[in-house]
Amino acid sequence: MNLIVLSALDTSSRDSGMEHLRRHHRDAITLRYDFGDGNRLVRDVAGSAATEHAEAALEHPCIGCATKYEILPTIQRLAPADSETTMILGLPATWPSGRLLEMLGNKLEPLNIQISSITLALDPIELENQMWDRHTLWESGFNAMEHDERTSGEFFFTELMQADTLVPVEGLETQLLESAASPRRAGGSDFTAGVELARQMAPHAQICVHDEEPGSFHPAAARRRTQAGHLPRITAAADNAPIRLLAERPLHPERFREALPSLAESCTCIRGVLWVASTLSERVAIGGAGPRVWMENTGAWDSHIAVSELLLYGSEHEASQIESIFDQCQVTEEELNGLFDSTHHQGGEWHES
Repeated sequence: MNLIVLSALDTSSRDSGMEHLRRHHRDAITLRYDFGDGNRLVRDVAGSAATEHAEAALEHPCIGCATKYEILPTIQRLAPADSETTMILGLPATWPSGRLLEMLGNKLEPLNIQISSITLALDPIELENQMWDRHTLWESGFNAMEHDERTSGEFFFTELMQADTLVPVEGLETQLLESAASPRRAGGSDFTAGVELARQMAPHAQICVHDEEPGSFHPAAARRRTQAGHLPRITAAADNAPIRLLAERPLHPERFREALPSLAESCTCIRGVLWVASTLSERVAIGGAGPRVWMENTGAWDSHIAVSELLLYGSEHEASQIESIFDQCQVTEEELNGLFDSTHHQGGEWHES
């Protein structure tokens, strides 16, 4: 059996995404989950399987408990012997598909079930605003887990890299309030602009609209894309290419810290790696979604060439303006000479005087 895993920020986008996938797989089994009050996991089964609507009370409203005690047993129970059957699994809003894959591990292979696609349904009209939302997912009302400190931008930062297929859908507000000729409708100028932003941030993914086929899941490729510091391949000549910043000398830690707010404010999303003078031997990954920016030490450079490289997505600024700010973060020739003299005597760490 082939399993398509569908994630989304909100239930409306998730449900529209499931409808879209059903048009490609008319004989599919659909399995949809939502969280209710009191740690209740609500299950709906439809499509080519017998209709079900049931609830399971969980001790904790977490992916681990839900997968172990409800989702995996249900997949196993519903999976037919026919290996050509497709099941579409719609995850609760805000659930990261990668976390589900971790929990499933190698448990699907003995059941003769393979994941054929990881799909993300999104409303392109709201994508940029959601990337910039400062509230947590709980504060914004997207999920019921008060301790989930992620923002909607952080959700998309990961899911856009995890997914092999993007399904752009009209948001609920657009469906209810906008006229057929509105630029916010599918195919309209605002909708198309949002799709292009998603395409820029996930150049590997198949954009599945109308009759386009969903993409295919390749575990090794997904693992590479979701590693901290991963830099997607870009075509510099493309109209929607992100701004690429490259520094072949180490970054001065204080100057980069001061410049970082300006870099973050200039774009919707940041991906990259840093070579910082204060930790010359360490490769530092940087990510940013709207107002949130984070860094992670990923260990020694090893076979990697030590450089700083950033990709800035959704920027409305001139590339030359951003490049100038970034260039000034590099150590000068004088600082560079002093830096390597210093590391020779101080074991690889640069100490500012």
